[in-house]
Amino acid sequence: MNIFLRTLLFASSLAPAVLISALAHWYTAGSTAEVFGWVAASGLTCLLPVLAMIEAGRRTAVIPFKAKKIESQDWLLFVFIASYFVPLVTKVGSLEILACIFVIAAVPLATLEAIPAHPVLHLCRYRFYKVEGENGIVYTMITRRQILKASDIKTVKQLSPQLLLDN
Repeated sequence: MNIFLRTLLFASSLAPAVLISALAHWYTAGSTAEVFGWVAASGLTCLLPVLAMIEAGRRTAVIPFKAKKIESQDWLLFVFIASYFVPLVTKVGSLEILACIFVIAAVPLATLEAIPAHPVLHLCRYRFYKVEGENGIVYTMITRRQILKASDIKTVKQLSPQLLLDN
């Protein structure tokens, strides 16, 4: 997965925080064109991870894979969901500053080989697992199905050195 796509995924995982802040501004300041623009833009940005997963699935080859161990990582969603309410607690006055902070944060985070347990993807029924391959390497796997045992995984699409997409 290239750095542009990872940056897009990180930025879109932070977009709900901007959406919540924009809705809070809408509630306190009323319906202005600027606030409506922020609500619409952050709402559309929340859809980007689904499009990224669809595109990644289309462009990546299927490879055989044998898993030794699997563990759900959906608990990490709580961390991201809690972070969405930080702008309400800190009362950031400007949506532009908040959006800039998130974009600036997304760029260095995208240099990591992993992606966050994305709440928007979870709403679209994607699940996150930590999978240990037969070779001993630990991967993050994204899938649309519930996996109960390691032998349920037969083939995957490798998005990055540590990131797999279930086939």
